[in-house]
Amino acid sequence: MPTDAPPSVSQRLAGLLVLALLVGTTNGLSRIAMPFFAAHVGAQAWQVGLVGGLGYAGMLLLSLPMGALMERHGGRRLFVRGTAAAAALYLLVLPQVHAAWPAIAGAGLLGLLLPFRVLPVQTEFLHLLPQLDPSRAGWNRAANMLGMFLIGPTLAAALVAALGFALTFVIVALMLLGAVLVGRRALDGDGETLPQDAALSLWARMRAQLSLLAERRDLRRAMGYDLLVQMAVAYFVVFVIVLGVRRFGLSVPAAAGLVTLQGVVYVLTLFLGGRLLDGHGEDRRYAIAFACLLGCTLAIGFAGVPALLWLGAALLGLGLGVQSLTSVTRFAALMQHHGRGRVSGLISLAPPAGGVIGAVLGGVLSQHFGPQAGFRVLALAFALALGWVGWRARAGASRLRG
Repeated sequence: MPTDAPPSVSQRLAGLLVLALLVGTTNGLSRIAMPFFAAHVGAQAWQVGLVGGLGYAGMLLLSLPMGALMERHGGRRLFVRGTAAAAALYLLVLPQVHAAWPAIAGAGLLGLLLPFRVLPVQTEFLHLLPQLDPSRAGWNRAANMLGMFLIGPTLAAALVAALGFALTFVIVALMLLGAVLVGRRALDGDGETLPQDAALSLWARMRAQLSLLAERRDLRRAMGYDLLVQMAVAYFVVFVIVLGVRRFGLSVPAAAGLVTLQGVVYVLTLFLGGRLLDGHGEDRRYAIAFACLLGCTLAIGFAGVPALLWLGAALLGLGLGVQSLTSVTRFAALMQHHGRGRVSGLISLAPPAGGVIGAVLGGVLSQHFGPQAGFRVLALAFALALGWVGWRARAGASRLRG
């Protein structure tokens, strides 16, 4: 750390929460502002969609290399350099863009820099988690989601309307530079490479991550749950507004409120659910999550009245929060045994992959069978997942009695 006296656990936690909020807010601003900016400079509809999807590309392409780099160099250096580069793009490049393809290229570069902001913060918190009270297990993700889904989009709409795109990008750049200052103090600057492993190449480190995935069934299981749940979230965010407007006659702001409700319940569950779930076994926690998610997909998939859409949105936020709290605890335990870099690169693959699959396959289902069809397919998947974790929980209880 840059200071002589190492910070306490509470100080490290406070720094990471501030950092997660800043990173989440800038990401939320970008998610809203960049597609609108592309449209403003003349992008066609498919190009605007491309801009919206490029954020996933960075996480999918660079998660494993980032894990290997953090194992070698630590998270602080990567965070500072990647975040400073993103700030330079917002401050010096994007205000000079006046055509669609340069805007798309800028969005692509920002997408490639996204893992540099997200992974070090997530990894540092998971490394700290065993030293924290269990009630705080979801606080880092809650702070990030609060910024990404509530504060960031609200700021984006207000800033673009009041100041225009150029000044909005300047403000985002200043926020990123503020995150750099916080990150220099909050993040660990040391790698985890043992002396005998110092000469390992990037490819060797990535192969070691894949070997760990092949060896650890609990890691594959938790990542599979993340993938499934993120498929549901992506489908919900894309198609519940269409369903609310076309099938139930809701106004666009009212239908968008379904996504807001899901986000609010999710964040509250992350902040408050850790203490309530403490003492429950992992499979029981997953069973609670999948029961909520099954209820969500059934409510929306077979909805005949708008009230069931609101019920489904709340259940999705609750189930997503419980699943996130449970997976976070499992990933933190794995990091204690296998190192931060080796685990963090792997666990960052499942959410964006689930988002892509949910949006793309969901779009095919929605086009041919209507927007409720995807929720019905997801209901079947969650019923199977609930049956699986229920069987595991009963088998575990039988082994303890035996």
